[in-house]
Amino acid sequence: MDTSIVGKPCPKCAYVRAASDTAPEWQCPKCGIAYAKFLQVQAAPERGSAGRPAGQSKTAAAPVGESHGMAMFAHLSILLGYIIPFVNIIVPAVIWNMKRGEDEVAVACAKEAINFQISVLLWWLGVVGLAVLGFLIRPSVYLGMLLAVIVFFGSIILPIIAAVKASRGESYYYPRIWHIFE
Repeated sequence: MDTSIVGKPCPKCAYVRAASDTAPEWQCPKCGIAYAKFLQVQAAPERGSAGRPAGQSKTAAAPVGESHGMAMFAHLSILLGYIIPFVNIIVPAVIWNMKRGEDEVAVACAKEAINFQISVLLWWLGVVGLAVLGFLIRPSVYLGMLLAVIVFFGSIILPIIAAVKASRGESYYYPRIWHIFE
């Protein structure tokens, strides 16, 4: 963990970050807010009674911030990788390198997308291993088919869920993946 953030209090709940905390650097370990987003909301113009900036109509949509757009695109590039090879790794890596030090939310989402892709690759290797083992032990074929269905649908549905959460400014951690890049 970066020692520059250890000891910093959360702007919302005043929790003082310890070196042993495992939450990402951009997120409070106690209340889960994204520091940059919370500070951005605090600096936003005064809001009216409906939660909109004063003078904004009901039908006007709030603009998606660059942070949320880049974070969402990092997750959606996973699906784009099924159409255009290697886009699923290149786009998050480019976002990570371009936004490093500027946009912690987009960088965290890009790292999570890369971790997800590596984990999906490893899960598919497990499916192939079970298929090969199926020539020796028949029940492993059925286990391999079940795992293949789970990995297939998970690799499509989970990036969509993550992109929706990122568009709202919320963090999303894919279940059952290895976090190689923190």
